[in-house]
Amino acid sequence: MNTVSDNVHIEKVLSGDKEAFRYLIKAYQSMAYSIAISMVKNEFSANDVVQNSFIRAYKALRSYRSDAKFSTWLYKIVVNESLKLLKKNKRSQEFITYMDDPFDYSTSFNQAIKSFELKDKKTQINKIMNLMKPKEALILKLYYLHEESIAQIEKITGFTTSNIKVLLHRARKSFLALSIKHNTY
Repeated sequence: MNTVSDNVHIEKVLSGDKEAFRYLIKAYQSMAYSIAISMVKNEFSANDVVQNSFIRAYKALRSYRSDAKFSTWLYKIVVNESLKLLKKNKRSQEFITYMDDPFDYSTSFNQAIKSFELKDKKTQINKIMNLMKPKEALILKLYYLHEESIAQIEKITGFTTSNIKVLLHRARKSFLALSIKHNTY
């Protein structure tokens, strides 16, 4: 999205024009939902997370620093709201320490993605992502589907670079294992 336009609308909201926030909702609702659904795995819960995130963003808009991208700030709120819901539902997953493994999961992950037929690719990817642990699905979605850098993912999630790399490794491994298990590879 356009940072200049975001900042103009944010200034309007801060000046009392509540309708200017609609622009931000329209601009970022789809990605916010994408992040939420990858974590909470339920469309109703994801919609709640997105709604709560926008409410929280609106209320905290004065704390937004314009030197950062609004999208990064908002997506961090979405991630936090998703984690809060998962914790509330006692479904959050703990990090498992990375163990060295000689198998190249990155290459196999890419081969698994390529093996899906073009027309079924999106359906198959979503099916596998819905079976994955929330944090792993989030990292895969941000890194591969939304092409965010590790640095951007760190800003969005609040996870450390090393945790992101561990999650990315584990996510590739999980994706491959699930795609084989469900005969999509």
